[in-house]
Amino acid sequence: MANASGIELVVGLGNPGSRYRATWHNLGFMVLDHWAASRNLGFKPGRGDYYHLAWQGYGRSLTFLKPTSYMNLSGVPVAQVARYRKLTPENILVVCDDVALPLGTLRLRRSGSGGGHKGLSSIIAQVGSDQIPRLRLGAWTGQWKGELADYVLSTIPPSLRDDLAEVIAVSAQALDCILQEGLEAAMNRFNRNVLTPPPAAKAPGNPDEGPDG
Repeated sequence: MANASGIELVVGLGNPGSRYRATWHNLGFMVLDHWAASRNLGFKPGRGDYYHLAWQGYGRSLTFLKPTSYMNLSGVPVAQVARYRKLTPENILVVCDDVALPLGTLRLRRSGSGGGHKGLSSIIAQVGSDQIPRLRLGAWTGQWKGELADYVLSTIPPSLRDDLAEVIAVSAQALDCILQEGLEAAMNRFNRNVLTPPPAAKAPGNPDEGPDG
């Protein structure tokens, strides 16, 4: 089946190293790792600050990328690979966490600002456009009293691991849907809270806002 979305570069955001492996900011890495493991594929070091996986599928050559430049500089290796492959911003899909959304919520958009996410903002700045599709995974649980910058680097509690595994698995399905059927089909199917029942926690902001924002 052809790649209906036009996506050729899939970027999962996170921070390198064991210290960050199980943190909220590494949800993008987790989705790409799950997708690759389901196909018995693995990432290898690239010629820059990234790990990559080349895969022929859905009618074209796809590259999956995990920047290792740390979150705030994620855009540097992404722009490097995009230039090498002569890609437009619309050919890039970014998978990342979003602390403004409750855990379980998936939100796929064609474009937009970085929304306070420094990795996504770095990519927008380095590529020179905000016309970059992105799949955001809700990371907010409501169980934090400190700074959000510390929250996203905190270890995910063991009590949430089952819910997280479900979110990651469904996000990998959403990724396949994006590549096979296109962004619109994936938005219609996956822009929702994938946990049943959805968590009671609300995202920071309007306390009356439902789990889908």
